[in-house]
Amino acid sequence: MGENDYSKTGSGTDSRERILQATRARIKQDGIIGLRVADVAKDAETSITLIYKYYRDRDGLLAQVLGDMYAEFRASFHTKIEDWLASRDSLTLEEFVRLLPNPAEETKHARDFRLQVLSTALENPKLHENIKAETEKMYRWMRDTIEANRHKLPAEDQNFDLRFFTITMFNIMFVYYDLVDEDKISADDYRAMLVNQIRNSARNTVSS
Repeated sequence: MGENDYSKTGSGTDSRERILQATRARIKQDGIIGLRVADVAKDAETSITLIYKYYRDRDGLLAQVLGDMYAEFRASFHTKIEDWLASRDSLTLEEFVRLLPNPAEETKHARDFRLQVLSTALENPKLHENIKAETEKMYRWMRDTIEANRHKLPAEDQNFDLRFFTITMFNIMFVYYDLVDEDKISADDYRAMLVNQIRNSARNTVSS
């Protein structure tokens, strides 16, 4: 064991927590690509050897930290939406759609971080597994939340196709916004387009 493995006294849990917090701080300061395990070890007052003992390698450390951060974002988003929905006895379709985050309103910092996480996941199987699991949870939560609140919508808007609604709300707008520089639509125009598509799905469901 290296001489710096336990530079701070405490349990293995304490060491892990220091490592994780130091990694988060370094990601915030240097970005995911700029993260160096040596810097994390220095900030956490521990050794690279101990970090690798816990997380195997840099990829393992990133998979843990970025997976945790993604899960925390999902939980925070869920709580915010669920609290708001619980306070409402009725909803318009427009209000429902406005609950979703919109890429036109995303900060540059958040966008850059999100893209770094996704690009890192392509080369990091464990992180990809973690992000995929959390994304699947978010999809199921969104589907169940939409269905649970369907009855709060006006009667003429309740007969939508649930799968279409969920996929439309969940899908690829962020990818579109990341890659298309010209002819981007505003957040309001995008939401209006979603509302029209969802209402069309309701009409098609009724007529079929």
